[in-house]
Amino acid sequence: MNKEIPSFSIKELFEKNDSYVIPIYQRNYTWGQGEIMQLIQDISDYAFDEKKNNQSYYIGTLVVYERIVDNQIVYETIDGQQRLTTLNILLNAFHRLFKSQLKSPIKYRLDLSFDSRKKSTDTLEVINQNTEKVFFSASKEYNGNIKQRYYDAEKLLNQFLDTDDKINVFYSYLTNNVKIVRVSVPEETDLNHYFEIMNNRGEQLEKHEILKAQMLEIIHEDKKLSNAFNLIWEACSDMERYVQYGFTPKERDLIFTAKNWNILNCNSLEEIADKIHTNSIEVEKGKELTGKEFTIFEIIDYKDSFELNSNHLDEAPERFTSVINFSNFLLHVLRIQTKSEEVSLDDKRLIDFFKAKIQSLTPVGKIDFVKDFGYSLLKTKHLFDQFIIKREFIREKEQWSLKRLKWYDGNKVSYVNSFEDNESLNKELIMLLSMFHVSTPTLVYKHWLNASLFYLFYEEDINALSYKKYLQNLAEAYVFDRYVTTDVIDYFNIIYINNGNSVNKKLKKYNLDLLDKGTAVENFIFNYLDYILWKQQSIGASNFEFTQRSSVEHYYPQNPISPEHKIDRSIYDLFGNLCLISSSKNSRLSNHMPTAKKDFYNKVGTDSLKQDLMMDEVHWVETEIKIHGDAMKDKFENFNNSAKPTNKL
Repeated sequence: MNKEIPSFSIKELFEKNDSYVIPIYQRNYTWGQGEIMQLIQDISDYAFDEKKNNQSYYIGTLVVYERIVDNQIVYETIDGQQRLTTLNILLNAFHRLFKSQLKSPIKYRLDLSFDSRKKSTDTLEVINQNTEKVFFSASKEYNGNIKQRYYDAEKLLNQFLDTDDKINVFYSYLTNNVKIVRVSVPEETDLNHYFEIMNNRGEQLEKHEILKAQMLEIIHEDKKLSNAFNLIWEACSDMERYVQYGFTPKERDLIFTAKNWNILNCNSLEEIADKIHTNSIEVEKGKELTGKEFTIFEIIDYKDSFELNSNHLDEAPERFTSVINFSNFLLHVLRIQTKSEEVSLDDKRLIDFFKAKIQSLTPVGKIDFVKDFGYSLLKTKHLFDQFIIKREFIREKEQWSLKRLKWYDGNKVSYVNSFEDNESLNKELIMLLSMFHVSTPTLVYKHWLNASLFYLFYEEDINALSYKKYLQNLAEAYVFDRYVTTDVIDYFNIIYINNGNSVNKKLKKYNLDLLDKGTAVENFIFNYLDYILWKQQSIGASNFEFTQRSSVEHYYPQNPISPEHKIDRSIYDLFGNLCLISSSKNSRLSNHMPTAKKDFYNKVGTDSLKQDLMMDEVHWVETEIKIHGDAMKDKFENFNNSAKPTNKL
């Protein structure tokens, strides 16, 4: 008889007296803010959906080996340590943040430790202490990533759960309906070999591959359309490569423009299908001659051109990294085409969103939808390649870039800045786009990308100045319509109704004092402020670029090494005392006084232009904190950004 594989709710998992240990052969805890946000989003999708909140949500599998220690079983975790560590972090954050609001808290106990990684074990133990605020001793070393993820969890839970009702609905679903499967490997298992197998598992068929098959089925009776749709899909699916390189040289000249592939030369899937079909017929006819050996007289008499390996797909250099994957990109295209608020950017639900749209249509409507989507996909990818930043690797250097293809005499093609006629505006666009990108590590929240593509898709005359103004307006809307107001406007309305323009700033329905909340301040706020400071050529601007920073630092520490230096929270949580830096730097110096931090950052470099201004002060106490904070808030309010471009819909 097969032994049943047990699954546990989160409540069952943590109320049991089981103990888990992460073995030394496992990598360190590596989850970032994006993974924490995605987990909370996934649980929210079920907890607050009346159709789903009675269902179980499985978050994966714990693969364990049963050790015997002092006659007790200790579960050595072979697979699943990232989820297990995160669950410990999440529950601790919940119980500390919402202790008074929780109606039925579980009897949580810390059940996790790390072999030979004392810093990681100590960090979890500090987080688990029954204190109002988490307190890390200045005299001990901790795991910086676990520590930062705890702060991220607090910030994100506060953002997602803004009422007592939401807190309890989410918590109840998390503890009772979120489940994890635990599989024990046999006692005789070679753990090293098993772990190697686990790390080399093959991948299942991806959702976008299933979706392509479903859409092709709708138009399968029209072979020309099916062929064109398939070619476009395959050309667009490689997000690291410019879409033109997904077609043969002849197809490029037909679909785009000969010697200028930046101009799309077709207006529908049918037009593309006809051109490709005609080209295929010509190629087949040519094979009657090119498929055999020629005499010298036949070569002289032949009127067409000879092409070596005419079906060859030129390979673009592997030098770009995309800010998005293909599945998520498909959702951006669907949302732009349909302008539907029902389409979120969550690629776990990719097939569901397309299915819901297609099922609502008549048979003819389904065909029209697929034809429209095929063309929209090509157009959007073409715009994405030219006008959305990528990470570029060239001459052993990595940098943000915004580039298009350019033809030169001699049939040579290279990459040049998208707006090469205005290098300063091209640079400003790179700064704006990278500012948005590093602020939202999770794909489901890349509303800035949806806004940018929506603007580009419907804009008849794309130029650098109008594009820059649109992105500046969008950034302003993020600040005043999302983060410094109680009248919060949904991202969809900001993008699709308000054309990226701030409503609350115009109506003065905002309060910049909402920025005085310590580590709960959004990363975007700091990044947009650094953009403004960069525009104004603040200290350090000449060498500044946006990087992945996720840690809000108190420049004057919350818990100084010397207790006599401690100041009130109402002062150290002020916006003037905060800046955004990398989590590794923050964990290293978090309890040091500003003078010690300044010495360190002067040697290794700063992460933030706001931080440069703070360090420029000789003293850093209450007066400087308040003056600096007021000056920074003034920059948000008075940044010169009056032009209001609109889409030509």
